[in-house]
Amino acid sequence: MPDRELTLDPERHATRVKYALDQVLASDIFGKAERLRNFLSYVVEEAIAGRSEAILGKTIAQDVYFKSFASDDGHINVVRVDAGRLRRKLQQYYETAGAGDDLRIHIDSGGYAPWFEDRSGTIQSNVDHTPFRPGLPWRIGIPAVTIAIIALAYVLGGRMEQVVDLNPKTSARSLERKALSAKSPAAVQASNYCDQARGLLFPIATIDNQILASDIFRMAINEAPDFYCGYAGLAHSLGTQALLTRGEEERDALILNSGKMAQKAVDIAPSNGWSQSAMAWVSYVSGDYDSALDYSALAQSLRPNDGNVLDFRGVILLVMGRFEEAYDVSDPSHPREMGSHRFAHRNIHAVASFHIGEFREAIASLKFASDNGDPVSALSLVFLAASYQRLGEAKDAHATLNQLKQSWPEFRPDLVLAAFYSSPNLSDEVISALTDAGWRF
Repeated sequence: MPDRELTLDPERHATRVKYALDQVLASDIFGKAERLRNFLSYVVEEAIAGRSEAILGKTIAQDVYFKSFASDDGHINVVRVDAGRLRRKLQQYYETAGAGDDLRIHIDSGGYAPWFEDRSGTIQSNVDHTPFRPGLPWRIGIPAVTIAIIALAYVLGGRMEQVVDLNPKTSARSLERKALSAKSPAAVQASNYCDQARGLLFPIATIDNQILASDIFRMAINEAPDFYCGYAGLAHSLGTQALLTRGEEERDALILNSGKMAQKAVDIAPSNGWSQSAMAWVSYVSGDYDSALDYSALAQSLRPNDGNVLDFRGVILLVMGRFEEAYDVSDPSHPREMGSHRFAHRNIHAVASFHIGEFREAIASLKFASDNGDPVSALSLVFLAASYQRLGEAKDAHATLNQLKQSWPEFRPDLVLAAFYSSPNLSDEVISALTDAGWRF
């Protein structure tokens, strides 16, 4: 029986808890149980964030399964059933593959908040540490200098769980970084630059973000000219700048340069999804829509869990009017590898939800993104206002438009939407909703 006297504080010992979670998720027992993996990841991350008391059936329904189940007892029952399945899976894991784990995750019957049993006898009140594992000699502990580096990465890159990668056996990103480390320190630094810059590619309609991202990608190229990531990232940022640039001559120059960068990335790493994503984005910006779809599909097949690859695949599907596909690709339950960058999938999911008539889901997605540190821009408020208006909630729509005018007084939704959508009629419904809500173009 688990011993409650050995409970460990997940906020103070986040690294150990995340390591314990990764051990469970990497096991064969959970290998094909994607919904239970997402369920467990969610409740553990909430516990680490200090929100254990807020974990309820309705929050799991919305945040994990991304459905507005609060008024639907049938859907809440699905959460209860899955919670029971999860408890049995955890018990099976700790009786077999995880029998030797010295930190165990428990979810008691009657609730959903996890608690953490430390069986090592080494609880420390303030210092986080990761237990030694055979075959991982470097994981004996986290010295003070490493903690400082992680803290700096947190400030620069966003939430801490996006910085610390604790499952090198299953993360393509970690494997790549290990290979880079063996190759040269310069390549590792270039990878660090790329991680920071990739986090700036969204909000996608913010030109200052794109310019800053381009500068950092160039730093990556200068650091390691034979590393693909800087070229691929620069292709993305230059391509977006081309969409946001009105001058024809400048736009053509940006497209030409972005194409060169994408080709360079593919020449260096043709089987890398980020390189192929660059080709997809450049193809879209150039007006070659069929190639954009083909390259983005190839990119996803090569790196199916790369959050940035999935985001650009989702955007391409969106702006070409393939809303159902964009809705699926941006599904928040889809696993995404975490680096030191943020992802925009909830915003993409919101836009797709709007276009397929799921206005309540669009609102929930946009609010979740805003509350949890995802990229937020003027376009977020555009689709939030449009969704309110289509639900008949005119007061909220009008208030959101006022917020848009106050925060981004020079923003022109019609011009920005026209720049991104492949056909003008694809943005008609958004413009119509804004007009109905009182926006004057």
